[in-house]
Amino acid sequence: MFHTDFVSMYPWLANELEETHGGQPGVVNEDGIEPGPLSIPSHSGGGSIGTLTEWWAYDGSLGRAATHLRGSCSCGWRGETLYPVDWDEAHEEPPYAYDTSGPERDWKQHTEEVRSALVPLPADLVALLDQVNEQVARLSDGEPLLALRAGNILLNGTQLSLQNAAWTVERDGTSMSAVGAAIGCTSDQAARRLRSYR
Repeated sequence: MFHTDFVSMYPWLANELEETHGGQPGVVNEDGIEPGPLSIPSHSGGGSIGTLTEWWAYDGSLGRAATHLRGSCSCGWRGETLYPVDWDEAHEEPPYAYDTSGPERDWKQHTEEVRSALVPLPADLVALLDQVNEQVARLSDGEPLLALRAGNILLNGTQLSLQNAAWTVERDGTSMSAVGAAIGCTSDQAARRLRSYR
């Protein structure tokens, strides 16, 4: 199995934060170290055809078996609590059926902490954004051309606003850590976003 899209790599998503805080069960070896990606060997004589980082791939078939799971986030956060893996039980069911609720619960707590630091939006703006998103989502099924036009208008207007906001933040000397906290990402991610907006 390959990492072909964001959703397959990060099965836990947090709505507004999904781009920067996708979660998945992370693995830890017996020595307490998080192993790197596993290489998928080629069956045609040497080399590798890709890598895996999904927890179920660390069952020992491609190297040393991991002993514990923990919450893991695409932002780099790792949960402190370690949950033992029962590989006999894990092999009895498809990977998605194995109980990873402990790591997921820890990741959700992490995203709640991130969410609590986001800059709060006025309630009327939240309601308006929800209304627009719902209406465009409804159109995307029955009236896809209308949805595309509405989405294009939103994109163009938003891009101009983001560009202006990025220049204003830079002019005001706002730190990247403050920007990251406000929009729910790391300082490095915030800097990359502002560069792309400008």
